Amino acid sequence: MAGLAIAAAALVGFALTENLIFWFFLRFVLGYCVNTIYVLGEAWLNAAANDRVRGRVTGVYGAGMSFGFAIGPLGIAVFGTEDGLAFSICASFVALVAMLFAILARRAKAEPEPVILREIGAFFTLSPHLIVLVIIFGIFDSTAIAILPLYFVNEGLTQGEAAIFVTVIHVGMIVAQPALGWLLDRVNRWAVAIGCLAATSLSFFVLLYIPVSSSLLWLVSAAAGAAFFGVYTSALTLLGQNHTGSTLVAGSAAFAMAYALGGIAGPATTGALLAINASWAFWFLIAVSTCAAAILWRKLGRS
Repeated sequence: MAGLAIAAAALVGFALTENLIFWFFLRFVLGYCVNTIYVLGEAWLNAAANDRVRGRVTGVYGAGMSFGFAIGPLGIAVFGTEDGLAFSICASFVALVAMLFAILARRAKAEPEPVILREIGAFFTLSPHLIVLVIIFGIFDSTAIAILPLYFVNEGLTQGEAAIFVTVIHVGMIVAQPALGWLLDRVNRWAVAIGCLAATSLSFFVLLYIPVSSSLLWLVSAAAGAAFFGVYTSALTLLGQNHTGSTLVAGSAAFAMAYALGGIAGPATTGALLAINASWAFWFLIAVSTCAAAILWRKLGRS
């Protein structure tokens, strides 16, 4: 409740001032609150879900989150950047969600347990393979949104077409996650995670060699989004399968930290490589997902 309420207030702050220093402060507060919602929301999701249908529940959650990622930027296109209208509309929406949450949360039959702070750091050594999955997802998610559109503009796409590229990636995420969730409830979940990593490597390899004028670019982009977001859907399902209680909440917090690490490393590394040689950025992405798949394949073989 506090995360939603303060996030709405921060968005109102963006609408009221254009002071850059104050915006830095508001952006920090907004990031803190959104992360709180992520951590507790995903822990709550896993605490409430029956393991028999955990993959499907997580798949629907992933589709919903991807839908939000896809439509959020449209606020700028629809409401513009003048007079803080887009921020005000967004703040009103978040406030409405907070009100609905306050009403619906009273009916909750399961809640995440309080976290023990030391368990967050310990989770990195307790489940390093899950942390690897989330770091890889953070690398690909941030790179696909921040860096790859620049690459395709340099290759000949217009800025509008590059924006469509990001939308197509999100469409792939939305469509694929429920089906992937169904698969997670039918076969070995670690095998599904490995398959998503392998598909991610393959799709980015193909993207490297497809001309930007080819219609295949959009199909492979959608497949790439489905594959790398599937890595996170698999990781979130495995988190709930293997951990309960305060460790589950600690794992959700560790996931947020791991995603942030990937989100920092991905654009920084691929951006530097793009400045040297465009193909190197793709080979870096292919290498990290392939190495992660190999590490998990070895784990699967031992288990």
